[in-house]
Amino acid sequence: MRCLTTKEAENLFGQEGFSVKPALHLRRTTLVLRPDMASRQSRVGGRPPSDVGRLVDFLEAMNRWHSTYTHRLLWIDHWDDMFPSAYDLFVSARQGLGESRSLSEAPGHYFDPYPYDERDQTRISKEQARETGILIGLASLIIINGWDGWLIAGGSSDRIEFWEGNIFFYSNEKTHLANAESLMGQFDCSRDLA
Repeated sequence: MRCLTTKEAENLFGQEGFSVKPALHLRRTTLVLRPDMASRQSRVGGRPPSDVGRLVDFLEAMNRWHSTYTHRLLWIDHWDDMFPSAYDLFVSARQGLGESRSLSEAPGHYFDPYPYDERDQTRISKEQARETGILIGLASLIIINGWDGWLIAGGSSDRIEFWEGNIFFYSNEKTHLANAESLMGQFDCSRDLA
């Protein structure tokens, strides 16, 4: 995992239609999908599993919802330090991974391409296990804190949005949306939004 600036994120994911826009009135930098592409997408959404013990499995399944062998970007649009210990944990995790810049300077978290659909532990490299663990850990903190962000994958305009404790899967592919519906059902995710 390495952290990305807005320019680096646009360079890597701009071909898929993503760009970064400042939302100064909200004090954030937002990842956006081109309007013509976003308008063709539908969404499936709700709340994360109420059973916290299932959150890691849910996030692994959520990561597998994206295409395999593609790089990932976990983007943080909005965060706060309302619960300083949780914010400090997020920042400390980044620092422990060698990132000294603030979330404002580098709000993107880039993960290398791997066979993310592989579930046999004997076939997953140590690097993939580590990267997936970091992605799941950071995404868990985003959900727990009710922060806003996205998880996107290279080669696709599909996206997963974290928004104030809710989770939305966006796609223009009916099979992807059906898979998202199935995933939400499998983990007993409430469809009532926060």
